[in-house]
Parts: sequence; structure tokens; C-alpha cells
Amino acid sequence: MNKLTNMFLSFWHRLKPWVNPLQIIQAFTASIVLGIISFLPPRSASNIGSALACTFGPLLHWHKRGMSNLLYIYPDMPEKERRKLMHGVWDNLGRTMGEFACIKKLGPKITVIGLEHMPPAGTPIIFVTAHIANWEALSWFSNLCGRQVMDVYRKPNNVYFDKLLKFRSYGLPVKFIEKNDRSGINILRELRSGGAVNLFVDQKGSNGDYLLPFMGKNALTIRAPALLSAKTGAIVIPGRMIRKDSHELQIKLYPPLSSIEKSDPDSEQKFMEEINNIVSGWIKDTPEQWLWIHRRWKNANN
Repeated sequence: MNKLTNMFLSFWHRLKPWVNPLQIIQAFTASIVLGIISFLPPRSASNIGSALACTFGPLLHWHKRGMSNLLYIYPDMPEKERRKLMHGVWDNLGRTMGEFACIKKLGPKITVIGLEHMPPAGTPIIFVTAHIANWEALSWFSNLCGRQVMDVYRKPNNVYFDKLLKFRSYGLPVKFIEKNDRSGINILRELRSGGAVNLFVDQKGSNGDYLLPFMGKNALTIRAPALLSAKTGAIVIPGRMIRKDSHELQIKLYPPLSSIEKSDPDSEQKFMEEINNIVSGWIKDTPEQWLWIHRRWKNANN
């Protein structure tokens, strides 16, 4: 009896996300909107995405989280300024989603600077980046830099969103792998074979990661770039997307970081603190283009 019960519970655990009414409605709505927008030119899609996000974004719980994060980092910023900044966040996020609907048309419109920082072919590279401007368009980076790049992504909670994102990303010049228990092994193999990996370093870390300053406040910070670089000898190159005049997208690469020779806690923390400082500088340059709705500082006091 217990065996049957466990089998049923296991089956229900796998099935439950697929029969969740809210997830179905959310995914259906998103697929219809993205499907319609995908027929438009990127500029029009960007404008529509912005209008939708700026209209409905402030009504969502993520808006409250963004306002709280801004208050946490900028306690002296007037509420009016925080609301204005969040309007810019929704504008950028809406444009990013609108452009994602027709992302296969974006490639020729993206420029890149800093390619002189790229090492010779066959050198393992870890690109560290953040959710700034249209980070989804970084999937075109492989074509622009002449290297096949592996992109590690976090699976959305909505199972239908995950399928929708994979469908929309099909055929793009990038190798996607899901962040899970085996992703670390896959990344190591890629780097040891002389490949390139793109890592987002601006999201909250987890158990085993480090508590380091980010935007002036302690935040759980992933140690993966430091650990992987020490184990494989991979060069770490910071790079970000920049949005100019609403529609112009530009990838900017920065000089490689000094190599990390060993993966002890002190070396790793120093290395990741340098990366946090770089990303914090990007956010301060264009705060409205960063995704303030992340739980970036969650559990930082524990």
C-alpha cells in the first residue's frame, strides 16, 4: 500500500505543474501575445512591450519588491524618484520581452565592442554578465564573437513558460543548458575542451556561496566563476548589454580579470568581490536597465 501511495504521490508531483490553472492561463496569454508580436518589426515589438509593461507592471507584486530593493539600496531616494526609476525598469523589461518575441530578427541590429579582449581560439572563457538591458539578446553573442557559447539558464517555475522559451529560442546560435545538479559537470567539460560559457552573476546565491558586498549591501554571491576558472584555467571576461535610445543594443566586453590560481575561500571571495564591484558599477551607470525585481538580497542577514 505504501509503495502504491508513494508511486501516486511521485506521479502527482510531476503532473501537478502541468494542471495548475494559473500557470496554464499565464502561459496561454503569453504565447498569444508573443505570437502576435513576433510578426512585427523589432522596433514596433519593443514599443508595444514597453507600453504593456509600463501599464500593468506596477500592478504586480514584483513592483513592490523592486520598490523595496530600491529603498534598501538608496534609503535617501525620494519615493517619487524610486517610482520614476521603476517606470524605467518596466520600460526596459517590456522592451526586452517584446524584442524576445522576434529575437531571431535582432541579430543584425546588435553591435559589439571590445572584441580585442577575446583570447585566441581554443582558450577556455567564462563570460560574466548580468540582467541588464536586453540580456536575452546575448544569445546572439556567439555569432558576433566567433565562438560557440554555452548559456546556463534557470528554468522558470511555470513549466509552460519553459517550453515557450525553448520554442522561441530554437535555432539561435547558442548552446542552452538548464541550471541543475548536472550543469556544473557539463560546464567543466565545456571549459576543459576549450569552450566558452556565459554566466549571470547578479542573482542570489545559495548554500555554499559567499556573503559579499553588492551595491553596498551584503548579498549571497555565487562562487562558480572563481571555482571554474581556478579548476580549468579559463579566462574570465566581464561583458554586458547596453540599451541606447530605447532601441539600439550594444554588447560591451571588458578586459579579462587577473587569473585566480587556487580555489581556496579567500581567493574565491576576493575574485567574486571584484566581479560584484564591476556589476555594481554597471547598475549605477544605468539603474533603470537592471532587473530590480530580483530577490538579490534575500537571506543576506542569515
